[in-house]
Amino acid sequence: MKKYRVMYRPNKWSSELSAQTEEVYADGWRVDSEGDRVVLFTQSTFDAEIENEIFDVPKAQILRIQEITG
Repeated sequence: MKKYRVMYRPNKWSSELSAQTEEVYADGWRVDSEGDRVVLFTQSTFDAEIENEIFDVPKAQILRIQEITG
């Protein structure tokens, strides 16, 4: 599993100055099929095609997703 730092605005009308940061452990991230949410997920240990969504934010509110290493 990887550690990601996700910076996002709490709502679509807020400025970058009010950005919130979450650190999330996940296997990866993607934009959902409808294209309106960014989803961080873990994969099932039994079936690699099964994803468990653990964190999501509307795409318009995402400022940065950074993988934390080391």
